[in-house]
Amino acid sequence: MSYQQPPQPYLQPVSPETEGASTIALWLEILFGFFGLLGIGHVYSGRTLLGIAIMIGWWIYIGVAGTLITITVGIAGCLFGPLYLAIPIISGIQARTYMKKSRGTGSWLPVGFVAGGGCLLTVITILVFLFALGGLSLILGSMNY
Repeated sequence: MSYQQPPQPYLQPVSPETEGASTIALWLEILFGFFGLLGIGHVYSGRTLLGIAIMIGWWIYIGVAGTLITITVGIAGCLFGPLYLAIPIISGIQARTYMKKSRGTGSWLPVGFVAGGGCLLTVITILVFLFALGGLSLILGSMNY
């Protein structure tokens, strides 16, 4: 009597469309993640809410990391720098794995909305921050007689 292993889903061949879509999800996650929009690969793979949650969490991480790096005069960068590089790669691998397991083909429409909205929100946040700094400098400048 011979023993046969049960089929394992990750060893079964996937279609060329799924293989291409999973690679796109990987690269979207890594590249957009490096520019502050982590989660786009998951949005492409069909998990829009997860992608948005990851993006918001990534923004919180960047804010906390930036604050701690500033407070510690760069020393905390030894911890946060490597994490900033590793997290998008790990998340991209997860997006790719999900695409292969679900045999997905990806969708660009939600990517356009989420990435566009994320970019717009990022630009607005930066402009508000710069405006606040400009107002603060005007207030502090007027106090010097």
